[in-house]
Parts: sequence; C-alpha cells; structure tokens
Amino acid sequence: MAEKFIQQLPHNNETFEQQWCSIVERLENLFNECNQKKNDIQGHKVKALDALADYVLSDSPSLKPFNMKFLFIERVAMLCATEPQPVLADLVLILRRILDQPNIFNEWHFSFIEEIYKKFEIGTRLSEKPSKDLIESILKSLQKQSFLIESSYTECEDRWIDFFTYFMFSSGSYANNQLATEATMLAVRPAFQQFFGYAVQMSSKSNVWSKVAYLLQNALPNLFDSSANPADALAIIEDSDSSVSREFLRSVAKSYKDNVNQFKANFSHVLTIIEPLVLANRVYDARDFMEETIDIHFKTAVDIGILVEMFIRVCEKVNVTTRGELCEQIIFSLSRTLENTKCNKTLAPLLFDFAIVILDLKVFEAPQYLAPRFSHVVRSCAAYDIIDDEDHFSHLHHLEGVLELTFERSKVCQNIVQATHNEALQAILRWLGPAKPIKKVLWCSHVYRMGRNMVDLIDQRQVIADVCGQLIEALHKRIIKNKEDDDEDQTDDTHEDFCITLASKLADYIEKLKSLPQKVHRQIASFILAALALPLKCESGEESCARKMAKLIWLVIGLCIKNENEARFYEQCLKQIHSLAHEYDEEDFFQWWMTFWSAVGIQTPSIAANYVEDFLSDLLDRKRIDLCAILPKLYPIRPEPFHSRLSNLVDGIFSNDQAYSISVSYLFSIVGKEHPELFTSKHVDHVFASMKSCATKSDGLIPILEALGFVANAQPHLFHKHHDQLLHLVSKQQNVSAFHCLQQYYVASTIVNEGKTANEYLTILINILRQNSKMKNDIRKQIFHVCELIGVINKQALEAKRKDLVAFQTYAECRLLLDFIYGKKLSAENQEVLNQTRQEIGQMEKLVVKTGKYVQNVTTVVRRQEINVTNLNTRVKKVDTKLNNVNEQLQVHTNEIERIDAKTLSHIPTEWGDQVSKLLNHRADNDWRLLGKRFGYSTSELRHWSMHANPCMSLLNEWFMTYKADEATYGLVKMLDEIGRKDASKIIRQAAATAGELIPDDMPFEIKRLPQIFLSYQWGAQKAVKTLKQNLEEAGYACWMDIGQMGGWR
Repeated sequence: MAEKFIQQLPHNNETFEQQWCSIVERLENLFNECNQKKNDIQGHKVKALDALADYVLSDSPSLKPFNMKFLFIERVAMLCATEPQPVLADLVLILRRILDQPNIFNEWHFSFIEEIYKKFEIGTRLSEKPSKDLIESILKSLQKQSFLIESSYTECEDRWIDFFTYFMFSSGSYANNQLATEATMLAVRPAFQQFFGYAVQMSSKSNVWSKVAYLLQNALPNLFDSSANPADALAIIEDSDSSVSREFLRSVAKSYKDNVNQFKANFSHVLTIIEPLVLANRVYDARDFMEETIDIHFKTAVDIGILVEMFIRVCEKVNVTTRGELCEQIIFSLSRTLENTKCNKTLAPLLFDFAIVILDLKVFEAPQYLAPRFSHVVRSCAAYDIIDDEDHFSHLHHLEGVLELTFERSKVCQNIVQATHNEALQAILRWLGPAKPIKKVLWCSHVYRMGRNMVDLIDQRQVIADVCGQLIEALHKRIIKNKEDDDEDQTDDTHEDFCITLASKLADYIEKLKSLPQKVHRQIASFILAALALPLKCESGEESCARKMAKLIWLVIGLCIKNENEARFYEQCLKQIHSLAHEYDEEDFFQWWMTFWSAVGIQTPSIAANYVEDFLSDLLDRKRIDLCAILPKLYPIRPEPFHSRLSNLVDGIFSNDQAYSISVSYLFSIVGKEHPELFTSKHVDHVFASMKSCATKSDGLIPILEALGFVANAQPHLFHKHHDQLLHLVSKQQNVSAFHCLQQYYVASTIVNEGKTANEYLTILINILRQNSKMKNDIRKQIFHVCELIGVINKQALEAKRKDLVAFQTYAECRLLLDFIYGKKLSAENQEVLNQTRQEIGQMEKLVVKTGKYVQNVTTVVRRQEINVTNLNTRVKKVDTKLNNVNEQLQVHTNEIERIDAKTLSHIPTEWGDQVSKLLNHRADNDWRLLGKRFGYSTSELRHWSMHANPCMSLLNEWFMTYKADEATYGLVKMLDEIGRKDASKIIRQAAATAGELIPDDMPFEIKRLPQIFLSYQWGAQKAVKTLKQNLEEAGYACWMDIGQMGGWR
C-alpha cells in the first residue's frame, strides 16, 4: 500500500533524487490500484497522508529540503485530493500534527501545511458548515507558536505572512479558501476573540502575529460587540501598543455604552486605553472613544480625580505638534464639563494643577490679552528694587522664582517675551547703574537675583545694534564704577553673576546680528580695553568678573567684523592681548588672540599683515601653530619679516614636533619658490645635514625638496657638494621630490656651464635607469624628460648616448627622445611636447641667479629679468648670442618678443609707462593680471602676454591701441582705483598734471572687446587650425575650438 511505500522512502537527498522517477511511477501505480479495488479509498488516503506526515517529521533537521521533496508533497496531496476526499476531521488532525511542532519556520513543515490546506480547501470546507471544535483546534495549535523570527528564517516568515494574508485569514474580495469569513467568526466568536487577543499580545514581538491581528480586525471590526467579558477586549487594546484599528475601538466602546456596571468595573482599563492613544498622536480616536464611554457615564461612574490625574500626566508628555488638537478635541470639552463639577478639598489642588498644564498647552496659541499681563508682572517685580533689604534669607528672593516661571511660560508662547522686552531692558539698564533709590553703589542681592532671570525676558528678535551699544556702554560704566569704589558695598556674588549672565546673552545677540555699526565696534573696543586694564584675577586666583565678561564678548566679535575699517578699532586690544599672553604665558589669552585672527585674518589681510612679526614669533619662538593658515596669505603683502626669519625656518623644518615641522616646511617652501635667491650655502648645507641625520619620512620631505628645487634652479652652485646625497635619495629611496630637485640642479648647472657638464649628467641618469629595474614610473619618465632638457641645451652630448638609450626604447618617452636625436619628423603631439620642453628651458634660464662668483660663466647664457625697455634691441641681441645652442624655434620666439615690445613703445605715454609697468609687474593679487581681467581680456591673451619680458607694457599697449588717448587714460585710471592700485593711478595723474592735461572725474565710456571666434574644422586639418587659433589669440581675439576627436565635421 501507499503508506508503507512512503514510510520506506530514503531521507538522503541525493538518493531521493536518483530514485525520483521510480518513486513517482510507483506512487501513482499504488493509488491507481487502490482506486480500481474501490476498497476504503478514503481510509487509504488518510493513511497515505499520515505516512507523509511521519516522513516529514522524521526527516533530519540538518538536511535542507530540496525541490524534489517539495514536489513529492505536492504529488501526494494531489493524489489524495481526488474524490472521494478524506473526512475533514481526519484532514484537520493530520494538519495539526505538523502545526503543533515547535519548528514552525521549517520550510519542509510549512510546505506540508500549505499544500494540505490548499489542496483540500480546508478553509472553505470549515466555513460552509462551521465546526466549532475543528476551528478551535486549529486556532489553539496556532497559539502554541510564538512565530519569533531568527535571521535565517526571514524567507519562511514571509511565506507564513502571505499564507495568512491570501488564504486562511483573508477578507478581500479576491480571497478564497479563507477561514476568517464573517459568518465563521460570528459562529465561533469566543474562540476568535481569544485568538485575536493572543495575536494582539504577540504583535509587538512577531511580524506574523502583527499581520494576523491586522487581518482579523479588518475581517470583523465588531468582533467584541458581544462579549462574555468586555474587560478582555480592553486588555487586548492595552497590549496592542495603540495599534488597534479605529473600527475595533468603536466596537469595544459600543459594548460599554449601554452597560454602566461593566464600565464602572473596568474604568481604570478605559483610562489606560485613552492615554496611549493620545501619546501616539491618535487624538481623534481618543476623543471618539471618550464620547462613547466617559462622556455618557460621567455623572454616574467616572472617578474625576483619577481622570484629571491622567490628563495632567498626558499633557506633560504629549507631542508638541499634537497639543493644538488635544486642546480643541478633548481638553476644551472636558474643561467645560469640569466647570459644572462640585469641587472639594481633595479635588481642588488637582484642578489647579490641571489649569497650569492647560495653560502650558494653550499659551502655544495664547490669546493676545495674555501677553500684557506678563508685562505687568515683570514691571511689578522690578518695582521691588527700591526696598533696601540685605537679609540673606529675604522673602524678596522669591521674586526670582516669579520671573523664572514667566520665562518658562515664554518658551511655549513667544508673545510673552515680546511684551516683557521693554520692561526687562529698562530694568537691566537701571540695575547696571548705581542704586540711587537706596543711596548705594550696588543694589541689594534680591535685585541682582531678579536680574539673572530678567535677562531671559529680553526678546532677542527685538535686539538691534543700538540695544547692544546701550548694554555695552552700561557694562563699561559699571566696571569703571566698581574700580573707583573698590566694590565697598558688595555683599555677595549675585552682582557678578548678574553681569556675567548679561554678558553671555549680549554675546549671543552680537553673534546673531552678524554685523555692527562702527559706533558699536568703538564701544566694544573701549569696553575690552577697560576690562583688560583691571586686575585679571581675584584674590582667590579665579578670573575676575571684568575679564570673564570681556572674554564672552571678544570670542564672538570677530564674526561681526566685515572690513579693515572695522578691524582697526581693535588694534589696541590686540596689542594688549598679545602682550598679556606673553607676559603671563596664559593659554587663555592665546585663545583670545587665535580666535580673533581665525575669524578676521583671511578677510582683512592688510590689517593682519601688521602683525606678521607676532605670528612668526609665536610660531618659531613658541611653536604655536594655531594661526599658520594665515601666514601664506600674508607673505605676498609683507615678505620681509619672513625673509629675516629664514634661518629660523630652516632650523624648524626638522623639528621632532610633526605638526610644527609641517607648518614650518610649508612656509619654507613658499619662500623657496618666490625668492630662491635669498638662500645661502649655510641654509642649504644645514638642510642637507639635517636630512642626513633626521629620520624624517619621505612624505615629510616633499615640501622641503620642492623648495630646494627652486633654489637649485636659481643657484645650482650651492648644490655641488650635495650631489651624492640627492643621488642616494633618488636611486635608493626613489624619492620623486628628490629627483625633481636633482633635475633642477642638473639642468641649471648645464645652462650655467654652457653644456659642458651635459655628458656627465646624462651618464649618471642612464646609470640610474640601468641599476633600478623596478624604478617608479614617475621617476623613469622624469629621467627621460631631463635627458631631453639637457639635449636641448647640448644635443651633441645627447647624441653620444644614443646607443645607451636604445636599451630603453620599450618606453614611449625614450622613443620620443630617440626620435629627437635622429632628427625624425615628430607627430603633432610629440612636437608640442618638444616645444614645451624648450619653453621650460627658457623659463629655467630666467630663474638662474647671477652671483658675483659665476658672472664669467653665466653672462653668455642667462638673461636678466628686469630689462630697460629703451635698450630693448640691445637686450634682444644679447639674448640671441646667449642662446646659440638652443634651436631655431626659440630664436623665432625671441624675435616675436622684440617685435611686440618695439610695438609697445609707440603707444603708451613715456612720462609714466615705465613706472606704472614696473609697479604692476610685481606679483600681487591686484597686479597686471587682475587689471587685464577687468579690461575684459581673455585668459589666453593674458597667458600670451605673461611670456613677454614686460607683460604689463604689452597689456597697456593693446589697451591704448583700442581706444582714443583720453578714453584709454580715463579708463585705466578708473580701473586702477577700483582694484586698489592708487599708487599707479597717482603716478598717471601727476604726469598728466605736469603736462597740463586734465583727467576728468567722469566721462561716457564703454569697454570694447573684439568678437569671440568659434573655429569649425575637419579633423584632418586640426594642426593647421591650432596654428590659426594661436595667431588669432596673439592678435587679441578670444577663440574656441573642439580638440577632442569626436568624429564628423567641426
């Protein structure tokens, strides 16, 4: 028979899979035989299903079921589901055998339950003729399961939820085979009530039970309209964490509406339902529930005291966004009801407390008449300042509590501080002055106690700069008065607490305002100076009151300084603060100093530049790195202090303090880049000696070696003795920055020695390549580049190394170098690279410094950067002589410079042209480049002029060619004034006055610009178009062309 066959089936998955075909065939044959015999077919099917259940239960939990076994369950269920089907009671019993097992999330077990329920339509059959016993048995089996999920069962949990949603407890129109039909639930209501209660209790722990509770509420919202014990329904709601449906709440309320005794007996449960509903922002549901329960039985069965206590508790916890709804929907109606309630001694305090919490809620939307009353309270409290009472336990100290309560109310009703603002401000200003009503210098302690809370009743939204000025002036007078009278009348610390509290609030006001008029800045600066002139500490060693107040305001004032004029008000304060910081070595004053410059230094560099010596002293002498970020911005403005401390910078770059070393190294690199000629052999020797003895990491050497690279470019003779050390850093440590420095040294030395050292350096470079097979790509590429640079200077030396270089021709950079040696025609891209190399040589020649020792060797190669324009032809002739070994393209470039510069001389007035050009050529944020941008010239034009010996002269020449002389002069002077170069505009005005000319203050003028040109071309003609673009840009036209190979026509 089928049951015996199933019992004998293997459990091993592989074996089962191998026998699958024979299992299916044998199973169908056994069922066919049974059907043909027609002997107890139903019994045969029950035994088969029982055997299947046994097989499922006996399967090892460690064996993960696979598809064949799921198909096996489906096949057995399908064979048993044919007519005649087993008896429903037997099917439920078989279903419960698996359903009662503890491992509810076993996919093997779930598949059995699902197939049996679906194939035999158990839900439909139980609903057609509801069987209380069978339904109860299924619900009780489900209640044995907690459905608590583990991470590995997530998928099975989802399958259970879908099973309950779409089959067993479904209520939708699409549902079929469901157990929870309305008729079924009503027929077996007690069982479903108990089952629903369990689902609600478990819903906070299990997603499955939460879904079941939701489905049952939707299936029959009025499940509890009739109940043997309505308290059970209340208990369910209490356990539901306010997640029950609105319909279920209504059904429960309905069960109490007509049963006063039940309501009275379960009154505490009713309240425990209302409270979580309100706190869960379900105010409307709480109101509806109250209307059907508490409102109906208020006079006969409501304990008012317990009800009020509950609402006092709820009002303190309710969400701010729900307070309006709570007042409108519940509190208003309840308050009206309580008005008609007789009040006894027990109820009176509760109703008073209830009124307070109602006020806390309602003042959020307070009526306008409420605010003036608080203003009156403040005025009345302040009027007690005329009483002279120094009793330490004075009853007047309770005034402080009244003002504190007023402030607490203002937190939920901003109208209160709007009304109290003027009264509070007048009282504070009065209490900062002398106590004239009682003929004393200081007021009594109860006044200053009130003052600490009175400060909070000033409306910050109404505080303007003038109010800040009044308070600062009053504080200023207060500290001066204290100094004069030596605080004779002060009896406790309340006066200081009041002043410090006010200063803290004043700092908040200033920070919110973000900007102040100059008058207030002047007042604040005077107050700070006065405070710093007083003793900074008390006899106890603590900070003085004046110092604390000054500190609070000083730490925010930097945020309100927007320009240099405002910053100048505080220069005396800054000098005093810095002096105190060094005199007393107090960290606090260093923080004052740092906070101010951190906020102001970057936006007012001209002011900060006056303190460069102080910044450098703090950094180099005291190793304070707080303001290092400002120093690079100040170097272009005042480089001299940096130069005077160059030796200290060199000493500091190898400090053991890493942060300090990094900061100093950065400044060192800036000086090296901008003024490499300042470095001496002593400086360079010290750096290399320190590098040798110091264990600085490779990354830490980057800014140092970069700076040395600029020095090596300008003064290569300083590096002769350090050649081996640089070579070691490159070959052994493969330091890229070290190679950059070595590169500058080699190329500059080759220029200085007119190519005589080219062969030596090329040999060293090629040996580096040979000895380091695993060399970094960056260094390898740079070695070939340096060979190319040296070859441009001395091509003969490079040609002699051709055989050595052939060994490295697998590298693209080396192949380019060999093409250059062979004189092959280069591609457009490679020709451009070669042109850039030649330009690089030209730039390096300009940077080589002419020292007295090397004049004989350098005069034929290096050009001086500052050239007298009137001797331009002579200079160009010298350049031609010095660059004999540089190729023909550089000669053409030099001739172009001669042509442009000669053209320049014919358009700019000679009376001031040289002087103005010399000023604007000096690199600064507002040099000739900014002037050119303001004139509207393109970046390509500015880049072209930057290659000229006198870029400013080229710019001005173009300007005066474009406009008439008077228009050009007027536009130039106007633009110079706008960019802050009055030194240059003054020279032009003086020259014009000397010549008897007048530059007008205003005249109609519009900047003309040549039209922009877009170049459209075919890809094959790109090289010719790029030449055309270069020529047009040199003529002053702004051009644009697409240089990406995008295909098609351009």
